Amino acid sequence: MKIQYQLWLIFSCLFIVVCLAVYIVVSTTYEQRLQLGYEQVSITQGSTILDQFKDTYPYSPNRSIGYLQTYSKQLNSRLIMLDHDKKVYADSFQQLKPNTTLNLTILAQDTVPVSLFSETDPFGYLQYTLLPFQTVESEGYLLMIQEVDQLYAELKSFQKWIVQTLLIAVFVFFFISYFISTWFSKPIRQIIFHLKEVTPQKRFFSLKHPRRDEITDLINAIQNMVGELNLYDERQRRFLSTSSHELKTPLATMQLILENLPYVRENEATYQEFVQDLSFQVQKMKQMVDQLLQINRISDKYLEKETLIAGDLQHHLLQSFQHLAQDRQITLEFEFDPVQLYVNRAMFLRGLDNLVSNAIRYSPQDASVKIIIKSEEEQYKISVCDQGMGISPEDLPHIFEPFYRSNDATAWNQEGSGLGLTIVKQMVEMHNGRIEIDTEQNQGTCIHLLF
Repeated sequence: MKIQYQLWLIFSCLFIVVCLAVYIVVSTTYEQRLQLGYEQVSITQGSTILDQFKDTYPYSPNRSIGYLQTYSKQLNSRLIMLDHDKKVYADSFQQLKPNTTLNLTILAQDTVPVSLFSETDPFGYLQYTLLPFQTVESEGYLLMIQEVDQLYAELKSFQKWIVQTLLIAVFVFFFISYFISTWFSKPIRQIIFHLKEVTPQKRFFSLKHPRRDEITDLINAIQNMVGELNLYDERQRRFLSTSSHELKTPLATMQLILENLPYVRENEATYQEFVQDLSFQVQKMKQMVDQLLQINRISDKYLEKETLIAGDLQHHLLQSFQHLAQDRQITLEFEFDPVQLYVNRAMFLRGLDNLVSNAIRYSPQDASVKIIIKSEEEQYKISVCDQGMGISPEDLPHIFEPFYRSNDATAWNQEGSGLGLTIVKQMVEMHNGRIEIDTEQNQGTCIHLLF
């Protein structure tokens, strides 16, 4: 069922429940007020006639009957005098014999005067009113029995009127709730309509909503999602295009070398140079393919963490990069606090290796590369700083994109695939960390990993 009709049904049902509650409360209150009015009238009438003949009790039952008959006709009711045990003393209809015990609910009431209303089969609606009286020598009760069909006729008339009023209200609200639910769900239908127009070939979502509510937040979230999809799609196309180009370049070079290799076989020096170039291109392609596999697999791996101490890091970096740094006449400097990192060892070392490798590759001779680990408040900060060419403001937003290499970096060093920093970013995100960069052109770059 659509939300529009669900809201319509909910509003209508709630209003019907409210109408039923209103009917019950109003009808009950009106009935109680009617009964209270009748009760007060009956008690007043009974108190008035009691003053006229209560002194005839208990010695003159015939006089009492005469009074009861007279007032019974005036009040159009049946009057019965009861003794102190609530047994019949005198009956205006002379149908009940003296000392007859009556089985009436009102006689069981402890509080008097009191009035009760009930429906009987032969006589319809009746009102029973019991009033006490007291003489010098004894006490007794006056029981008044009156027909109150008029009371219930008034009540039925009122109930009929309120039912008609509430039915009209329900009918009117039925249509009002339909328009309210239609208006309320209109933005959702518009969202669905515009979402159906979003296709792989046309990812565009634009919708204006005048109110500032959750619908606005939903529209903004969808617009951001569509924007992210477009950005992802663009990055994917660029990734495929760039990766194809990057793989095609060494393949073309290798093909050219292989085509010319037979013609330089007699020249040993040229031949060895061709073989070295071919080996270099093979290694470059192998490295690129390995890094592509790492990028695609790194997010699928389960993150098994272990403790890694600062001494192990320094030993690993010296073993991996000491010879490369010496060949380039670069000094490795370490500033490590005695910390323990809880990371995925292989993933973390791969990311750190890429940072140190870049720092050495883009540093001039006789420079130094600093690797620093500091414990700051509730986080660890790993920094790799070089004294190289720095990163321009134009290139800074793109350095973590796959295969991205600035013109300055390419001119400085032809090695590299543009995938190293992408792997670093994936590693940091997998560990819920973040990256900060301090750089100045021709002065150097510091990349900080914070965990």
